Amino acid sequence: MSVYRLTEFTSSDMSKLIEFTESLRDAVAAAGAEFIDIISVGDDKGMVIAKYANQELMEAATDINKAAFGKMIAAGLVHADSISGRSGEVNFSF
Repeated sequence: MSVYRLTEFTSSDMSKLIEFTESLRDAVAAAGAEFIDIISVGDDKGMVIAKYANQELMEAATDINKAAFGKMIAAGLVHADSISGRSGEVNFSF
């Protein structure tokens, strides 16, 4: 059953963050997600939505994803104390 990880954050500059994420593309692709979308929701707030085929793949990707966020924090583009995440299984799809 597919699972999603949703991670909310704030950014000092969303457009620079989007540019910066290009440098993370290969590392994040190795995390094994079916897709990872970064969404700007306004007011310097963003969300990452990642879909994995199963819980095991999502858990295996955790270190890669933490490292990616660490690089965004080190670059001053994501506020470390703003990161919050949750995950869940797909119950129904239209």
